[in-house]
Amino acid sequence: MGYTVFIDCETFEKEVLPPETRRHLHDPDPDVAEKFEKRLACLFSGEQTPYENVIVTTFVKAVNDLKLSPKHVAKASMYKPAKGDVTNSKVDAAIYPEGSAPTGGCPDWTHCRLFVEFKRGGTSNDPFDDDELHGPESGSNHRSEVHSQLLACAHNTFLYQHRAWLYSILINGQEFRLMRWDRSGLIVTKKLNYLEDPKYLLRFLAYFGALAPDGQGMDPTATLIKKHWNAYKLMDEMAQENESDLEHAEGTTVPKYPSPPSQPSSGPTPSSSSSSAPPSERLTAGKAATSTTYTSQRVERPTRVTRSITREAAAFAAMPPPPPPTSSSHNPGTGDESGDIDVDIIEGLPDSEDPRVFRYVRQKFRESLQDDSWPRYKLLVGADNRVFLVGKPVFFSISIFGRATRGYIALDVKNRSFMFLKDSWRPFYVGVEPEGQYLDALMAVKDTDEEVREDIRIPRPWRHGDVESQRSFTAAYAEWRSRRQTTRQNSTAVDQSPASASDQRSSDVPDTTTATTTSTNTSRSLLGKRSREELNEEDQDTSRGKPRSQDSSAAGSENAVYRLYTHYRIVVRDVCLPFSEFTSSKQLVLLILHCMTTHWHAYRCLRLLHRDVSAGNILIHPRLQPVDSDSAEEGSLRVEWSGILTDWELAKYVPEETSKESPRQPERTGTWQFMSAAYVQEHPRRPVVVSDELESFFHVMLFYAVRYVSSNVANVGDFIRSYFDTFGEGLGGGRLCGAEKSKTMATGALHAGTDPLKFYDKDGQENVHFNLLLKHLLLDFKLRYDYIAWKRRTSSPSVTARGAPAVARASIKLPSTLSKPTKTRDRLPVQPEAQGTKLEEAANSLENHRFITDDLVAALMEIDPEVQDLPPWPEADVVPDRCPDHYDHRPHVLAVISTTRPSSDVRQLAERLAKKFKSASSEPSEQRPLPTVRPATAPDGLGASRRGRSRGRGKKGKGRAPG
Repeated sequence: MGYTVFIDCETFEKEVLPPETRRHLHDPDPDVAEKFEKRLACLFSGEQTPYENVIVTTFVKAVNDLKLSPKHVAKASMYKPAKGDVTNSKVDAAIYPEGSAPTGGCPDWTHCRLFVEFKRGGTSNDPFDDDELHGPESGSNHRSEVHSQLLACAHNTFLYQHRAWLYSILINGQEFRLMRWDRSGLIVTKKLNYLEDPKYLLRFLAYFGALAPDGQGMDPTATLIKKHWNAYKLMDEMAQENESDLEHAEGTTVPKYPSPPSQPSSGPTPSSSSSSAPPSERLTAGKAATSTTYTSQRVERPTRVTRSITREAAAFAAMPPPPPPTSSSHNPGTGDESGDIDVDIIEGLPDSEDPRVFRYVRQKFRESLQDDSWPRYKLLVGADNRVFLVGKPVFFSISIFGRATRGYIALDVKNRSFMFLKDSWRPFYVGVEPEGQYLDALMAVKDTDEEVREDIRIPRPWRHGDVESQRSFTAAYAEWRSRRQTTRQNSTAVDQSPASASDQRSSDVPDTTTATTTSTNTSRSLLGKRSREELNEEDQDTSRGKPRSQDSSAAGSENAVYRLYTHYRIVVRDVCLPFSEFTSSKQLVLLILHCMTTHWHAYRCLRLLHRDVSAGNILIHPRLQPVDSDSAEEGSLRVEWSGILTDWELAKYVPEETSKESPRQPERTGTWQFMSAAYVQEHPRRPVVVSDELESFFHVMLFYAVRYVSSNVANVGDFIRSYFDTFGEGLGGGRLCGAEKSKTMATGALHAGTDPLKFYDKDGQENVHFNLLLKHLLLDFKLRYDYIAWKRRTSSPSVTARGAPAVARASIKLPSTLSKPTKTRDRLPVQPEAQGTKLEEAANSLENHRFITDDLVAALMEIDPEVQDLPPWPEADVVPDRCPDHYDHRPHVLAVISTTRPSSDVRQLAERLAKKFKSASSEPSEQRPLPTVRPATAPDGLGASRRGRSRGRGKKGKGRAPG
């Protein structure tokens, strides 16, 4: 969450503005200051308060006429929103670089460098309160609405641009405030009268105009692509339909080797690549033609032309190379300030890599370019600054605070491949590793352990790394002020800056541009990582009701939590489908089993817990697999779908002795709708464990089933609301698990109204296999809750467990390490004392994945000890989304947020956006976008659509929980 730091203008200049830029601070010319005062003072000389539009027009004209912000121009835009803005937000005025200012009275969020919000004056129009006793944010309705307007403008600026921070100004009548936004909060100055003392306002405007783009908060690793650039043209060319693209439907059979194109495509093609030429000649011709246009100046891995000649290599070489953009007079290459790309630098793919693309991937990339109101960017990722080109994000967060995740279908410039790029701000603490390192560790297990190689299904990492040491300054600054205040009050320690040891400066304030992981012996480096022990210590203090001491004027709440974030990008090679694309209940179970198996091996091999199993973090990965040797289509490839577990950014290595483990962060980890009931009830007394994650898989499966499989649930929206979205309130004001989910776990039974929940096929026949699976899983989880209840009451009811499964009668391609059910369970004893012991054993068995995965394996193999002569699983029993189109999860999620987040930032912005926010991404008509789960942190995913809702099957989202 974000929070507000409250300081005066002098402190803002000395402690917030980066020290290397303060040389641009100069007192204004007296003549300029006098002219500015006269222009604005005349507005307030009469008895009537001027309207906002009059103040805006006069202020904008003064900025431009008096050159108050050099090399920049101010533009008013109070009447019309920007084209394509789904939030319909308007900003009164903004400052733009010369040559980039918009016309027509609309804001341009892509080029806005600083926005200015205007109000007529008075306390009712000021969202902040100078009275430190009440904190910096006012709680009145109208003032909160002004605050939400500021949030919306800041959100849009961050959304359309790539930034580390953002400056803005609030003009309220004759008073002004300066503001600095980043991913951990807002620093705002106390109000000053600019007519009585215009010095600080004019100093800041002149200072801002003299800054380079990165000094204004722009990310130097992101370059805005211009329409005449090679990069822009390359994106358009690669987005065009390609006859070699593959269908992604599971079971589709494709040739093992690509066929030569029927017609030459744009760009050079091998002249000797006809099918009649021998493979070696076609390969040689392809090499020669390619090298004519694409001179590989930097080859990081062996290309297929350097390997021995094989039929596969020859076939791939016969494919035409990616078309280069049409040459233009503006072709500066890679090294100059324009930032355009050099199209002559290209590298091949390894022999094992099939260059063909699934059609839906190129389609998603094409759709990301179709909205002209969205900018295109060149992004640098990884230690080698690999270049990727992106258009409109396929999903993004609706909050500027927190992780602020954005996902893109990206084009790797060097090898002309489509990949998935995730841009986010990750928690920056010692012991909390970036997502890419977890994926690298899992890939190492795949590479070294043949037994589990095919059973670990994760996105394949390509490039990742922190971005330019960009950190969220506000969190560091707020805590530093708090500690300084404490030090002064105690008079027991010398005031010390949180600046890193490697960047000792004369100034006693945090550094906004550089940060290290160094800590001193006497004070933690707030711009470096905190240790896991420090975090655990803080969490334990919080759980005991002992908040850290802090300056109320800095934190805005005596229970403020300081969260430090660092900018991070990761690129993976797999662009996946939303999980909502499953075609049958049987396939739903198999895909969930794939993800459970991955989770099991991650824990078994690395003791790594995912800690955010949710609907948006499970995707479908279509891949090409060889056809069985006994098939008539031997020698071809077949499309096979796998469930893939993504978004490992919240993962954690757990110690061997769980008693030594404590929660790292005072907020719950995961997605609310899919957290286990036990974890919600027990937090923060214990961290996430295996049984919590297994229960989360169950909730995910239920969520998809109730929406896309026929059942006796009359109103799916009401069911989702009551089971997934609602919550209870504890004695201390914290949130508790909703009553419906708690009752289901405690009783081991699901209900649709007053009747047991039942699923059916399309013909109205009972889906016996799926209903039995849910029944057995609920009995398994009930053992845990029986034990919890027994510990509280010292007695518990008896539970009937089923016997061992029978011998399999059907075959299905299961994970190799889970090919046969193994668990057996006896009935619980009747004696209360023995029953407690047995319940404890059963509850502990839920820490073993096999205890749950055996249920799924048995169901897929169509075996059950309770039912004989089972019918086969229904085929293609998925139905159109049964969740009503008018259902909106946001009020319920906002209610959850309001019970745990004292700051109103996320709540106000989400309430504003909820009125207009129908979709956060453009969706193809034949694909089903996924609705949002968390307003505070958009789920980060690796795949096609992740957010948004529209109408009808094939249009309305079905991937993320609507809550």
